[in-house]
Amino acid sequence: MGNRYIRTAAGSLLMVLAAPAVVGAEAVSTPSPIHDRFAIRASYFSGAVSTDARVDDTAAGNIGTEFSFEDDFGLPDSDSQWRGEITIRLRERGKLRVDMFTLAREGAAVMTRNIDFGDETFAAGENVNSSFDWSALNFTWTYSLLHNDRYEAGIGAGLHLIEAATSATIPARGVRESFDGSGPFVTLAFDGVWRISPRFAFSARAQWLELAVSDITGTLADYHADVQFRWRPNLAFGLGYQGNRMRLDVPEENPGGLMKFKVSGLELFLRASL
Repeated sequence: MGNRYIRTAAGSLLMVLAAPAVVGAEAVSTPSPIHDRFAIRASYFSGAVSTDARVDDTAAGNIGTEFSFEDDFGLPDSDSQWRGEITIRLRERGKLRVDMFTLAREGAAVMTRNIDFGDETFAAGENVNSSFDWSALNFTWTYSLLHNDRYEAGIGAGLHLIEAATSATIPARGVRESFDGSGPFVTLAFDGVWRISPRFAFSARAQWLELAVSDITGTLADYHADVQFRWRPNLAFGLGYQGNRMRLDVPEENPGGLMKFKVSGLELFLRASL
């Protein structure tokens, strides 16, 4: 019985992928991301990572040393992972996109210079273990001001639920320093699609925020572009470029400091749609 259910589910999935794309009750003459009502994308991402920070001992009035987690603390400077994304079309011109990005890294290094990290100094020659964890759950809504069979372009807003945490430990002295933060961020979003031919389409999107609240300033940017090939009416694959940048300056908190984070690279993806 279990095998029969598996065969039935597999057959249903193949029927969905082989069926013509529909909008309402009418078949779309040229299936493309412009007309998809629902899409799931699975991608393999491989990119370069850069993380710079400075942790201040604000209570004592001491400014920390700006350092690189990759160069000074031995964290990996690249990342490869599977990622997922869901897109839902709301009526004809609205779209909601949901995706999540997580990055967790650990490293170990022998210090080559003195680094003031909060109220501790990591001296040259000491062994230091460090970690950097980042996660972002993103919701983006856009409304298409331009929408026809060949082109779509829209603007909207994104909500990003972000958590970031860093730590550095000197095992020999039992010293551990950390710097973390979390919160929601709202960005201005742009989304565009160009159906180049019946099978090829180019998609691009960008989101951006510059924040200044009290003594806290921050910048968040997310951008993506890809070319996809429509292998079947409801199945496409392609190659894309994804980048994320973040800068956060917190001068008055204790500990306070600065964090700059960047990850960017290529992704291969498979996209199933209805």
